[in-house]
Amino acid sequence: MKCIKTLSSGLLVLALAVSGCSDSGSTTTSDTGSSGATSPPADASTATGASDEHGPHGAGPNGGVIFDLGKYHAEFTVDHNKQTVMLLVVGNDEKTPVPVAAEELTLTTKETKTADGTVVASMTIALTPQDEQDGKATTFAGTDPGIGNVADFDGTVLGLIDGKPSQGEFSESHGGAHGHAHGHSHGEDDALVWEGEPVEHSGTTLLLGHHGKHLHAGEEVEPAVSIVRDGKPVDDAKVFNSLVSADGQTVLAEEVATVYEPTTEEEPAHYAQGALAIPKDVKKVVIRFRIILAAEEGRTFDVPIAVE
Repeated sequence: MKCIKTLSSGLLVLALAVSGCSDSGSTTTSDTGSSGATSPPADASTATGASDEHGPHGAGPNGGVIFDLGKYHAEFTVDHNKQTVMLLVVGNDEKTPVPVAAEELTLTTKETKTADGTVVASMTIALTPQDEQDGKATTFAGTDPGIGNVADFDGTVLGLIDGKPSQGEFSESHGGAHGHAHGHSHGEDDALVWEGEPVEHSGTTLLLGHHGKHLHAGEEVEPAVSIVRDGKPVDDAKVFNSLVSADGQTVLAEEVATVYEPTTEEEPAHYAQGALAIPKDVKKVVIRFRIILAAEEGRTFDVPIAVE
C-alpha cells in the first residue's frame, strides 16, 4: 500500500465487517448514546456517475484501495507518519474527485496483528471534511495513535452522504491495490436464525439473531438484525454489534459496524456482515447489538446464544 504525505481531494466511504451464526436466547435492552464540501468535478459524466453495477477495481489516484460506497466509489489511503487515514470520493472513472455533502463519516477497522504478533484492537475513527466548499467535500480524514501500528487495514465506512445512508467495506490485506468487494451469500447451514421474540423499539419491530444454525467455539459468528417500520424495511439505521461473556461483563470481541443487505429471493432485508470471533472453550456468549435510529440515541440489546 502506498502512504501519502498530503490529503488529496475527494473520498467518501463506508464499509464493514462480516460472518457468523448460533441458536437459543432471550433479549435484554439498555439505553446508550452514539454518531460536505465542494470541489467541481472535471467531467460530470464520469465524476458524478452513480452506477448500480460495480466491476473489479484498480488502484486509486493516490495508489490506495478503491471500494464501493453507495452510488460512489472511494479511495482509502493512510499516512502512517501522521497517523492519519483518508477517504477520497471519486466517480465511475475511479480517478476524478466528486464533491459530496457529508458532515462526518465513521470508519471502523478490524482487529489485526503486527509482524511481531502484537494485537492491535479495532479502531473507530471519525472522518471529517478536509476541503469543504459550499457544503460539500471530496476528502475526509481522521487520526488515531493506533494507525501507525497497522500495516494493512480492513474495515468499514458508514455515514450520510447527500442525505442518504451509505456504507462500504474495504480491505488492504485481501484486496491489495484493488478494492475488496464483499460478495455475500449464505449456504444451507448459514440461514438466518432469529433468537427470542420480536422487540418493539421506537415504532419499529426488531428481529435479533445471526446467520447459521450451528455456532462453534473458535469460529466466527455473523450477527443479524431485521428492522421493520409499518411493514417496510428500515435502511437508514446504524447497527453495531460486539460479543460479550455470558454474564455480560467481559468484552470478548470488540464492536464492529454492520452492512444493510436489501431483500433478496433468499432472505428478507437485514443488517449483517459484522463478523465476530468466538473464543475457544466457551459454551455460551452474548451478542450485544447497538442500534441507532434516525437522530435518536442508541440502544443496546443483548442476545444470549449457545455455542457448540
